[in-house]
Amino acid sequence: MPARTGAHLLVESLIGEGVDLLFGIPGVGTLAVYDVFVDHPELRHIEVRHEQSAIFMADGFARATGRVGVAFTSNGPGALNTITAMATAHNDSVPVLHLVSENPPEVRRKGKGHFHDISDQFGIFRPVSGHAAQVALADEIPAAVHSAFFALRNRRPRPALVEFANEALTSVATTAPGGPAPSMERPTDADTLARAAAVLAESERPLVWAGGGIATPEAASALLRVVERLGAPTITTQKGKGAIPSEHPLHVGNWANEQPVRDLIAECDVLLAVGTRFSYFPTGGWSLRLPDRIIQIDIDPAEIGRNYPVETGLVGDAGVLLGAVDSALDRLGHQPLPWRDDEVAKTLARITEAVGTPIEIEVLDQIRAALPPESLVFNDPTTIAFWARSHWKTDRPRTWFVPSGFGTLGFALPAAIGASLARPDAPSIAIIGDAGIMFTIQDLMTAVQERVPVVVVVFNDEGYGVERRHQDHLYGRRSGVDVRPPDFVAVARAFGARGLLVDDLSRVGETVALALDAEGPTLIEVPNRFSHPGYGSFGSYQ
Repeated sequence: MPARTGAHLLVESLIGEGVDLLFGIPGVGTLAVYDVFVDHPELRHIEVRHEQSAIFMADGFARATGRVGVAFTSNGPGALNTITAMATAHNDSVPVLHLVSENPPEVRRKGKGHFHDISDQFGIFRPVSGHAAQVALADEIPAAVHSAFFALRNRRPRPALVEFANEALTSVATTAPGGPAPSMERPTDADTLARAAAVLAESERPLVWAGGGIATPEAASALLRVVERLGAPTITTQKGKGAIPSEHPLHVGNWANEQPVRDLIAECDVLLAVGTRFSYFPTGGWSLRLPDRIIQIDIDPAEIGRNYPVETGLVGDAGVLLGAVDSALDRLGHQPLPWRDDEVAKTLARITEAVGTPIEIEVLDQIRAALPPESLVFNDPTTIAFWARSHWKTDRPRTWFVPSGFGTLGFALPAAIGASLARPDAPSIAIIGDAGIMFTIQDLMTAVQERVPVVVVVFNDEGYGVERRHQDHLYGRRSGVDVRPPDFVAVARAFGARGLLVDDLSRVGETVALALDAEGPTLIEVPNRFSHPGYGSFGSYQ
């Protein structure tokens, strides 16, 4: 029997952490691990066509499940191909573990011209990693994997990197993997909790703002109890979609930049912000005036008061802390406030009257009606997604996904594939533009090979439609935004996928419904000339 090596320890450590699926491409520095994969069919490896997509698929896996998504790449160009995807996961707080090899020590960082040589591969990843470790010896591997999972399960969920010296994977190991990293419950500061509850108890016109940190069923349930207790209008960001049902009478949605919602915010005396950092888009570039009294709940202490001053900050899991706030209000004898649903209804009516039902919204309504409620919908920053960020409705957390912070083109296709592999019980959809899909279209072949029934809707306006709008607005003329696309239906069929063309915008929804029963991937091309919703506001309220 061959000796157990660091490669065996790595695979056994991953399995011990509950990993049953990972994404990657083999390279000369990782072949020892790929050899061990043969002995462990319980750990399924998905061979992608570009390393960027390995991280995007792990990202989609993580967003759809809340579990850690794992990717494995070789060093040098394989590693550096992942930087954009790592930055996307970092910006959106997604728990992705990137495992990467490195050259042997006798040539590493010495400029000798060794294959895949780079001066500081580990350092390049510092800005896009929340946790990082280097492994020099085989016996260090279990501890390094364990610490990465501990960080991913207990801190703000940003990507973790573990870099393995080549000899660590090939040398003989004497240790054994330990148990899985636990999820720990952070203790709640009783004094801070009491202050937060007292502020809410004094409030007469509270408002709730929910972001991506609330997007779990448990946290969403706790949020709904507090919202209904306070009778509070509730804003949800793009990443917070599904935190409360879209049709709930107190749900305002992602309309914070619209003047009617700004008016509503101005009339509130306390803002309860949960799992949000008040980033650029939902605050209109921080032009939004929020109440003077803000209670902020976030798992990352660095986010408390970063963008807006707060009166009280609670650090920890959103669901746990919301439950604690609810109990603290009980102890204060707080009586539920009347629902201000009439204010919400009037606010949304003003927006609906101003926005109307343009063709972009009609098409989104068709797609929404065609999909079951549990569907996983991934978006690129394409023109129709700028309509969807506020208009798309969902009643469930972890069903709407967008690279909101980094704005990464090419994200939606591989992320939807990763999600579909993680959640085969739910349809997985990618909404993407003709320019954006060209960044990662090669991984349509991964979906074909793995028979992943992902539905890819390509809205083809022959170029960079969002940038066209920017150029029209800023300069009054265009350059570099018109791009000739391929015949996407023919490309899909060449890959072995089903390709469908919808040249009638009234039939987009029925075509999506038709594609849901396919055994493999379907690409739907939708030619269009959609308009961007505009700057700062969807409508005029004069």
